[in-house]
Amino acid sequence: MKLSDIKPGQKVSLNGIVAEYQGIQKIKIPNFGKVEKRVFRTDETGDYLYYNLAEGSKTLKSEKIKLL
Repeated sequence: MKLSDIKPGQKVSLNGIVAEYQGIQKIKIPNFGKVEKRVFRTDETGDYLYYNLAEGSKTLKSEKIKLL
């Protein structure tokens, strides 16, 4: 399964951190502008983890992601 196959709202484990996939969103980067990224929201702290769109072709196993 690839990273792009995950549906919004699915729970995953990212290197042992439980997170929920939020989908592709536009993110503002200081001194650069807005870019689209894959967004995961962690359950423990509420922080966000971002992946580039180009990483969508990588497998879940290579990124150490497990579906819950």
